[in-house]
Amino acid sequence: MTVDREDNRDDEILASLARLRSCDVSQRRARQLRGRCHAILQGEPPAKRLPWMTDGAPFRRVIVPALGGAWCLAYLVEIIRCTAAIYGYLGTR
Repeated sequence: MTVDREDNRDDEILASLARLRSCDVSQRRARQLRGRCHAILQGEPPAKRLPWMTDGAPFRRVIVPALGGAWCLAYLVEIIRCTAAIYGYLGTR
């Protein structure tokens, strides 16, 4: 049975990790960290939005699908045009 060099390296790394001592956070530091976490999680109230920003339903329902449809139509026309050019070129031989 052969021993892989990577296994020896892993064993050395795991052994060095096992030698590390554990370090607990002091009560004071734990309170500081907990306070910071709570402050971040509670956060500030969201910025007030203008009515035209929140009332985007017509934009989302009408304009976005229209733009998507126009993009698809332009893509389809270009595919047909390129295909016609290829077959037109090959058909003249």
